[in-house]
Amino acid sequence: MMGKTYTAANGQVVTDEMIDAWCESYERGEFPDGEHAVGGIVHGRPPLSGEGTATLSVKIPLGMKEAIRRRAAAEGMTPSEFARAALSEKLLAAG
Repeated sequence: MMGKTYTAANGQVVTDEMIDAWCESYERGEFPDGEHAVGGIVHGRPPLSGEGTATLSVKIPLGMKEAIRRRAAAEGMTPSEFARAALSEKLLAAG
């Protein structure tokens, strides 16, 4: 019985059988035929900036922390991402 087919963003038709074969290769720790790594393995999170980073600690009311957490979650962000975005907006607005 033929499995379902999908069309990738680049137009390639992909079948369930192709996906199963790829999964078997990956589970053996191999790349499927025709695939290869494009670079070294990067461990950890990518850097936020090319200039390096520093930690900034601020004290805020508990209610504000919870508001930041809720708003960040609503926007699909972590609280740290939300805080960086808010600080960037303020700095950009200041010119």
